[in-house]
Amino acid sequence: MTTETTVDVIDKVLGLGPSSPLLALREQRAKLKHLTQTSYVAALHPTDPRNFSYAERATLAARMAALWTSQELLAHYRELATAEGATGDVLSIADPAWKPEDEASRLTVILRHIDLVTKNPKAATRENIEKLYAAGLDDRDIVTLAGIIAFVNYQVLVVAGLKMLRDN
Repeated sequence: MTTETTVDVIDKVLGLGPSSPLLALREQRAKLKHLTQTSYVAALHPTDPRNFSYAERATLAARMAALWTSQELLAHYRELATAEGATGDVLSIADPAWKPEDEASRLTVILRHIDLVTKNPKAATRENIEKLYAAGLDDRDIVTLAGIIAFVNYQVLVVAGLKMLRDN
């Protein structure tokens, strides 16, 4: 692990300082705040990243943030990806308009799945999972990917809600 994971990401991206009323509100639900940060670490920085490197996890998260137009989280995840060693081509993944050249590649199938589940989760079917298997992912990889997708989409919604409270 090359990056700091003890700083609360939501507090950081929203710029919540010690005197922030929104920080005080979050502290009223300290257990939820802690569990959200723990989930962040589990999704983005597990002890064993297996078949999804830390850089890849961060760029996939950046892509989901971009799909939601969450500028704060997009910037955070792009910065994280860079800190984890991602460079030009890998960072391109964060742009939802970017498509790999190989239509049958592992990356293409993963990005299609992420885009689908992020934008239209009700449209996801068993066939989408079968495509992940066909691209070489195993059960653990698919569960890992589902966890990343679920967490980042949750995080985006929490940030959006807190941002609305902060700004209004």
